[in-house]
Amino acid sequence: DELWSRATVRIHMEGLFVLALCIGSVSTLNTVVSQKRSWSTDSKNLAEIVCEADFALGGDQCGSLLWLEHVNLVVGERALAEKFYFEQGLGCTRDPSKPGGSTQTTGTMWANIGWQQFHLAETAHDEPPQAVRGALGLVLPKAAEACSRLERLAQLEPSIKVERHDDQRFTVSCPWGNIFHCYDIEYQPVKANTEKTKLPKMASIHAAAHTTLRVRGGPGIRFLLLRCSEPHLIAQHYKHFLGQSVYTQQDSALVATGTGPTHFVFQFSLPDSEADARMAGVHACVYLDNFSDQYTRLQEFVFTNPRFVHLDTCDTLEEALASRTFRFAFPGCPNLEHEARSLSHFSFLKQIQYDGAPSS
Repeated sequence: DELWSRATVRIHMEGLFVLALCIGSVSTLNTVVSQKRSWSTDSKNLAEIVCEADFALGGDQCGSLLWLEHVNLVVGERALAEKFYFEQGLGCTRDPSKPGGSTQTTGTMWANIGWQQFHLAETAHDEPPQAVRGALGLVLPKAAEACSRLERLAQLEPSIKVERHDDQRFTVSCPWGNIFHCYDIEYQPVKANTEKTKLPKMASIHAAAHTTLRVRGGPGIRFLLLRCSEPHLIAQHYKHFLGQSVYTQQDSALVATGTGPTHFVFQFSLPDSEADARMAGVHACVYLDNFSDQYTRLQEFVFTNPRFVHLDTCDTLEEALASRTFRFAFPGCPNLEHEARSLSHFSFLKQIQYDGAPSS
């Protein structure tokens, strides 16, 4: 079934390449396809498939990758980024150590959401604003209020686009092109099983959890969607090297990224060098067990990022152990960098201040 699915996607891809030649470019074709793609449909479908994946994979989802802590993005104008991510927009909490605002006028800001974070780095001449080639799925405590805040902000900042789907779902794009599918914490993409089957208490609790998008019981970054030309092949790297559970559909492959639950969603799209360039440098911070063994298994994909040499290096296992960190990226999706940390890293499961929804 998997081979047939991959063959079907490849036939589809080759047909689209021919169409791209007629239109003029792959980039133009991807624009045409994305215009036909509805934000509302994407939002609904993605919510459903991550719940389906969570149910299908059940209690056997974690390999060596145990926790998705933060996503690091370079943002543009600092004041506008603060409006979008904090009180006037998404409603993330300013982390006390790197809050932005008048108390921290330079450097990376940390925007807290549940147990997770966005690390928002300043743009520089060699580090332009970044845009994920796909989307991020967020669970918010009061999605309707967040949508209203962002609608008001969009009236003042035309670079922000908001689409309200219903009272529990909306989609917004930031001034630099990142798309966020946002869901209320009470949203249930999949209805609970109403059969009268008597289950043990723990089985009932976990069965009900599959119907929601909550991350560790609350708000958070529920999924990271990445569009690429070989979604199933990329997902198999996570299974082979890290032991992660994988859930596949015809044009998508979902990788369980540990407790939460959270997922990387890889979805088919034609190659697009322009979109890849906009995403270059985005990284997801994850935590791995068996740190030394994983470094050795992944060594062909490991690299030291020159941008972060002041924080960590990993050219050797000794360097990685000293920093409790190494960085890697898989072929087929080279612009998703993983900042992989040991469970002995001082930030593992750190206490994150999150104040919930701000007053609208």
